[in-house]
Amino acid sequence: MSPRGKKLNEQMRSDAKAKITKAALEVFAEYGYHGATMEQIMKASGLSKGLVYHYFPSKEKIFFHLVDKALEISRNTWKEALDSPGTAWEKIEKLSENVAKIAFTDESSLYSLIMVQATTQGKSIPGLMEHIFQHLAFYNELPPLIIEAQKSGEAAPGDPQILFLAYVALIQGFVLFLLNDDETKKKITPEIFTKVLRNPGKPNG
Repeated sequence: MSPRGKKLNEQMRSDAKAKITKAALEVFAEYGYHGATMEQIMKASGLSKGLVYHYFPSKEKIFFHLVDKALEISRNTWKEALDSPGTAWEKIEKLSENVAKIAFTDESSLYSLIMVQATTQGKSIPGLMEHIFQHLAFYNELPPLIIEAQKSGEAAPGDPQILFLAYVALIQGFVLFLLNDDETKKKITPEIFTKVLRNPGKPNG
């Protein structure tokens, strides 16, 4: 096969997988893991049954693929902030900026919903939960930053693990409640998230 033919085939494969991924994301978001079917995904993608099954032989395989995409978005959002220079509190502020900017775009909101479905509905998929927890290791970097920011007086006192869970729960809660509320999404600011962790006795800024 000529280089041009090989490149064209690769592009066709990439386009097909992208269409299936987009269709599956919308179908799972609307119907949930148990309600979604391969037939719905095929119809939404506009591709043939044979082509869809060629890339994803089962609903579970497609869902696993979406979970991986969701983990990648989340990891990039967190790591870009947590690996940035600055103090612990500055990294927390940067993380909140990233979350407010990225997590509530249309696509990211749907992928966040996929993660909620994965942890509540996807327990029947062998190895899925273990895979998720293994690839959420970057979450573990936030509690030590909270502890460090507590020492400097910038973070609120209290159990850092509980503060961490409150921070993550707030993000997930907004994703669920604002899935179809674009106007309210625009009002979400980084301060909403940092306020959960900020020491109320320390002036903002």
